[in-house]
Amino acid sequence: MKVPFEFERDRAYHRLVDLIFGQALEAGAPLSERKLAEQLGMSRMPVREALHQLEQEGVVEVKPARGTFVRRISAGDLAEIYRVREVLECLAAELAATHGPTAALTACGARMRTMAKDPSAFTAVEIDDCGTEFHELLMVATGNAALIETVRLLRLRFRLAFHLPRYFSHENLYSTLADHIEILDAVEQRAPRAAKKLMRAHLKRGLDIRLKLEAASAASHVSTQKNAAKGATRGLEITE
Repeated sequence: MKVPFEFERDRAYHRLVDLIFGQALEAGAPLSERKLAEQLGMSRMPVREALHQLEQEGVVEVKPARGTFVRRISAGDLAEIYRVREVLECLAAELAATHGPTAALTACGARMRTMAKDPSAFTAVEIDDCGTEFHELLMVATGNAALIETVRLLRLRFRLAFHLPRYFSHENLYSTLADHIEILDAVEQRAPRAAKKLMRAHLKRGLDIRLKLEAASAASHVSTQKNAAKGATRGLEITE
């Protein structure tokens, strides 16, 4: 029986998302339709459609005459994405606190509090996944369909900027977990202004951490290039 094209396209999309966010495909990695189709065991058409969707979502970029690549997030990109996220998620915190938590958000809060008692008992990925769920459920608790849909369209861009595994450290994740619990406390207490203020501080800390990591990565890259250049120079001197 022939597999419906829509199913293949969706499968290609989700597999590519897994590869990119699992870091099997690094930022800047070239994305060949042919090679990806072979790797995923499907024709090129659903892969092409999946790549097009990821381009629209800001996860991959097409460079004329060069090809398609996993998007690199620059410091400028981070600042822009942060400003959009700040507006949307601070509004979400305010609205959720106005309405009060849903049962699902309360259940997520219980899991976060369990993690906070002994964070070392959980992996970094488990803590981050719980944090991602918190943000998603907070959005649902707003009851605002337009806001929920807007954030859904931007979720992968937010994730690419702030939630790749290489940005994880237990110290950062513990502080993030504490932030989430404080925000939830404000939501449960029906304190919209406090929830909004706490969310803004939480997002700003996340941006600062990410910018420090970006600066360290850039410095490391420059150092590697300098060492490579020195090695090449020594090689020429020996040859001469």
